[in-house]
Amino acid sequence: FKSMGKGTNFSGQPVLSQLIKLMDRSKINTLASKSGANYYTKHLDGYSHLVVMLYAVLSNLRSLRETCLGFAANATRMNHLGIDHMICRSTLSDANKRRKSSFFGSIYRMLYKRYAPVLSDSMSKREVSTKLYVMDSTTISLFSQILRGVGRNPNNGKKKGGIKAHTIIEESIDLPVFVDYTEGIVHDHEAMERLFDLPYGSFIAFDMGYTDYMLWKRLDEAGYKFVCRLKDNAKFKIIEQRKCPEKDIIADQIIEFTYDKYVERPMTDEELKHRRGRRPNSGVVTVKERVQGTYRCRRIVRRTDDGKDTIQFVTNVLDPEEMSAEQVCETYRRRWSIESLFKRLKQNFPLKYFLGDNRNAIEIQIWVTMIAYLLLRVMQTKARSKLAFSNIVMLTRATLGAYIDLVTLLNCPKLDWNLLEQQRARWVASQNIRQLELFPT
Repeated sequence: FKSMGKGTNFSGQPVLSQLIKLMDRSKINTLASKSGANYYTKHLDGYSHLVVMLYAVLSNLRSLRETCLGFAANATRMNHLGIDHMICRSTLSDANKRRKSSFFGSIYRMLYKRYAPVLSDSMSKREVSTKLYVMDSTTISLFSQILRGVGRNPNNGKKKGGIKAHTIIEESIDLPVFVDYTEGIVHDHEAMERLFDLPYGSFIAFDMGYTDYMLWKRLDEAGYKFVCRLKDNAKFKIIEQRKCPEKDIIADQIIEFTYDKYVERPMTDEELKHRRGRRPNSGVVTVKERVQGTYRCRRIVRRTDDGKDTIQFVTNVLDPEEMSAEQVCETYRRRWSIESLFKRLKQNFPLKYFLGDNRNAIEIQIWVTMIAYLLLRVMQTKARSKLAFSNIVMLTRATLGAYIDLVTLLNCPKLDWNLLEQQRARWVASQNIRQLELFPT
């Protein structure tokens, strides 16, 4: 019996090349030209840089040396990747430091715009009455204090740095619409202004870290709807108490918050005429101003699933006919999709080892990780695979340089093995028949 030399699931392109084909190289080159990403570049242009970093992320490589050696070992496949020269460590290190990370962010947004409708159609058949956006952040620990992390300085050892990814996702697609990176010490509240970039009338869910009564009022006046967890120590005045027909709903109330805070605003032309001193380098002169006011919204108290405790929600949907109390709670429950996204990214991609010791290199690697995640989601949709995402990442990583059709592999990972078993069974049957012919009974 002779085993098959090649699998029947053969492709003329390696798996990495099949993923890269999902991107339009001409559009990437156009982005590079407009953003100046290819200035003073001899060999490693923006497209080649992206391909090398995708290889490093998908292969789970931990250093520049591993990346360059891995490329050298796969030199016969470089033509399929659109690269005609070998990468060296110093060139890749300089590119990670010099080429702006915003270039890779532009590539991600371009791919999101192209594939978001496809991924939206691939969601489960459960009916979702509300198009929901979810905002949250996740902190990625760094090996050194490149960016300031949160928490106190330890008594022993050195405090690690941290980069925080402020993220907004569309829950039905499960992909980030917006990502911004700051030092880990920056509070979540600082990124809330980006909520106003969402489409008019969007429904937004966020957690207690985004508590700001004045900004909630601005969201309400701008036409946005939201739901949020209410802090246990929040102070408010009950304006109206409503009946609670739902079983697990304890309270449905209209409440009023009071806020008193100082905000910074740009000086008016009249104020600038009477100001003395030099202007700051930014050219914008700000002044602190005290703002006071009140804001009314709806408070809902619900029993937890185990019935041992309660949980409080607050929303600006005041009309119970528009959205019942139970629907408000369920909408907030859907916020968990962003936590699942963070978990998948951290578990399946190398976000503990970075190929650079500067902020720009770290942001580039995170953006390329987001691009890799999007491309694998597109392949998962094309294959209509029911495999867990972690299994899809494992199969892709194990066959990254193999000439195997990735869609067929994700549809049936055991296809070649099943065909091999069938061939073995036919060979055994033929041997039995031959023995009967040689030694008839």
